[in-house]
Amino acid sequence: MKIFFLLVFIIFFLFFENCIFCNVDSCFEHLEKVKTVERKINESLPFVYNQMCLGGYFTMPSAKTNDVGSFAFCYSNSCPYQILSANFQYFDRLELSGNFWIFKNMLEPTFGKMGFGDDADRSANIKFVLLKKKDGFEFLPEIAIGLNDFYGSKRFFSKYIVVTKEFFNQKFEASIGYGNGRINGFFAGIFCFPFIRKSIFFRNLGFFSELDANDYKNHAKEHLKGRDQNFPINVGLNFSFLDVFQFSISSLRGKKIATSLTASYNIGNSKGLFPKYLDPPVFSDFSNLKKENDFSNNLALVFKDEGLDLMNISMFVDANDKKCLSLKIVNQRYRNENILKLRIQNVLSFFSLQDYFSYIVRVESEGINLHEYIFKKEYLNSYREKKMGKFEFDALTQISDYSLKEDEKFSKILYLRKKSPYSLSIRPKVNAFFGACRGKFKYDAGFLANLDGYLFDQLYYNLQLSYIAKQASAQVGSKDIYNPSQIINVRSDFVKYFETNSFHVDNAFIQKNFNLKKAFFAKVALGYFELAYAGLAMEALYYPINSSFAISIDAANVYKRKYSGLNFQNKIRKFNNNREEFEKFIGFQYFMNLYFDIKPLDLTFKTSIGQFLAKDKGIKLELLKHFKSGFELSTWITFTDKIDIVNNKRYFDKGFSIRVPIDLFMNKSSRKRFNFKMSEWLRDVGAKSQTGKELFSIIHDERNAL
Repeated sequence: MKIFFLLVFIIFFLFFENCIFCNVDSCFEHLEKVKTVERKINESLPFVYNQMCLGGYFTMPSAKTNDVGSFAFCYSNSCPYQILSANFQYFDRLELSGNFWIFKNMLEPTFGKMGFGDDADRSANIKFVLLKKKDGFEFLPEIAIGLNDFYGSKRFFSKYIVVTKEFFNQKFEASIGYGNGRINGFFAGIFCFPFIRKSIFFRNLGFFSELDANDYKNHAKEHLKGRDQNFPINVGLNFSFLDVFQFSISSLRGKKIATSLTASYNIGNSKGLFPKYLDPPVFSDFSNLKKENDFSNNLALVFKDEGLDLMNISMFVDANDKKCLSLKIVNQRYRNENILKLRIQNVLSFFSLQDYFSYIVRVESEGINLHEYIFKKEYLNSYREKKMGKFEFDALTQISDYSLKEDEKFSKILYLRKKSPYSLSIRPKVNAFFGACRGKFKYDAGFLANLDGYLFDQLYYNLQLSYIAKQASAQVGSKDIYNPSQIINVRSDFVKYFETNSFHVDNAFIQKNFNLKKAFFAKVALGYFELAYAGLAMEALYYPINSSFAISIDAANVYKRKYSGLNFQNKIRKFNNNREEFEKFIGFQYFMNLYFDIKPLDLTFKTSIGQFLAKDKGIKLELLKHFKSGFELSTWITFTDKIDIVNNKRYFDKGFSIRVPIDLFMNKSSRKRFNFKMSEWLRDVGAKSQTGKELFSIIHDERNAL
């Protein structure tokens, strides 16, 4: 019997062992398959921009898109057109581009002889990818739909669907699609990169051929000199160099040679043009200081070494009679909240004094107490002794709403430092205008000096002085000859502020911010808010920590500044048909603002409902996209009850703005940014005056964890 059970056990063991090894082999086979699939997904041929700054060949599009956050500028000489373009990869599946078409040797009918020159038109294009290779179906082609020139005059309007398949091992890609409009019928393209695995320098050299489906002969709004077509197939080559520039040359319509030059850069994921070697190391050893008697001054010095300003240290007893230490810091260097917290906990792990139950680190920005971190002594000790991992430590020391001092008694100030009375920075200033009578594009370029700080350690102030070195806005004119604004000119006369002199006081205001209660904030601002308006503004905001929602109300009573100096004008211009009139004006605007963070997409959606400067009531919708580099792109559209007609259509204010981190061009971290915004038309509907620093922006920037 014992022998029988022994044989059964041996047979069972051999069977089980065989199953285990089979399962192990099967697991390795699956892992190898996953690795192969991932390699095929990540292997990609070079991305190429076409003449309209969209992913494609030369005239035709493909279904490919560039990496998220990529920005590109393109110049194309496609006789009889010159095309200036910009492209931005807003999302992984959404590609946007804008074009400025110049009709060579075709004088603009009205302004051509006044200096405008050849006729021109603006267009906007969009492409949405339905299926990407990164979706995991590497054996399937990529599929995209798109609209060319979908907004405005639509001279070059097309809608299309395109399918693109890469054959990486064979070193080529192929596309086929169908369009309607200027692109009329089937189109196709093929791109070959013969040296992609053979030469580092020539790996991005590609040769292409495309079936051009643009209906040059029958398209009604085509240039008269661009209608002839001998052959619908274009052939050419593209060469990319320095990972920034692309040059393409191609035949066009079987008659001409066309060229394009593109510069692209992934500004959304950039870590900067220079390494941040002036930043202190993230992890430093401060153990040699923790035994000093005057630990307050040492702690302040250590935080300073980390790029943070320690403003206050106080000792108090909490509601449970535990002795705690409160530290207030000001962060003027790091945009990422996770980096800020990492540097704080690195410092405190070397200053874990046994006399205190916990440390409360409170963060202040622009004179407002925002949020806090609570580090208990036992957590710091465990983290320092490596008994607790980073994940667990972060979970136990999460960011929380700033707590007021109702539970703090027997408070004693151990260290106190006043805020900096001033901080000076200089950055570029640009004003841009499209469609001036005396030129297609006009701009002002100069410098802006920004001085800010605190008065009496409480009141935030901001003074901005600008000097315009290259001035062209005076040639734009403050009246639209075709479409003069029929409502009060609260914004369309903006260029008149640059006609008189080159030196300006852009703003000069003081602002007091308050943390009223947990998640409730308020502000009062007074002074010159911008070049055109000054006055009094108030705002109240509810914005809990870790919340995707926020709501605020704001109101401002503003006066319009004279076109030079610091005085005010009490009358404002208005056109009655083409006759200039003036009426009394004191501006009053008020809004209820709703904010919603779509965190998986790094988006903020803002809705403002209320009254605008021209006494028009309505709603403004704004979409703000955040990127890891700190770059931000915002687009907006406004709907109001005032009627403004542009080119025989009702106009609603729309445009975009960008915020570019200055530290992209520096060798150290900085929270300062360069701002630029532009509307489609400089009109008066949906106009708002600036009112100092917006509370939501202050708090959202400080809580940013990208």
